[in-house]
Amino acid sequence: MIQNYASSSNVAFAAYVNIYDIVNTYTYTPLWVITSQLTGKEKAFIPSIFSQTTKPRAALFFYQLRNDVADENLTTGLIFIGDTDYPLGFYDLEIYNNSSASNLDKSGLTKLFTGLFNVRGGTNREAVTYSEYTTNDADTESVYVTI
Repeated sequence: MIQNYASSSNVAFAAYVNIYDIVNTYTYTPLWVITSQLTGKEKAFIPSIFSQTTKPRAALFFYQLRNDVADENLTTGLIFIGDTDYPLGFYDLEIYNNSSASNLDKSGLTKLFTGLFNVRGGTNREAVTYSEYTTNDADTESVYVTI
């Protein structure tokens, strides 16, 4: 599982993925596709850096979680997560051998890796904000039966 956190500032991440020996070409950075387990919405992005220097076991990827959706640029590895369509939490991750430097469509691409991608809340970006329940009903012992 790849662990990430979203905060009130932009955060860069490095991820090592064991796909070095199965990538067909190193011409283009592999395409990452994440699908929210809560909403089912899919987002594809290309990490900003793809390095093979960690061979023979793993490839190194760099990407950045942005704190504003206006800063998102999916072809340069700048992604935004933390709204109703793409909430903080668990995502299914698929990595594909890409066909160009700007392709965000997984159709026809070879799947290299399947895993989990988790985004938790960091500073000022909590996943859930709880507030104390202070309004108590006066009638707390009634039971209503619907027929």
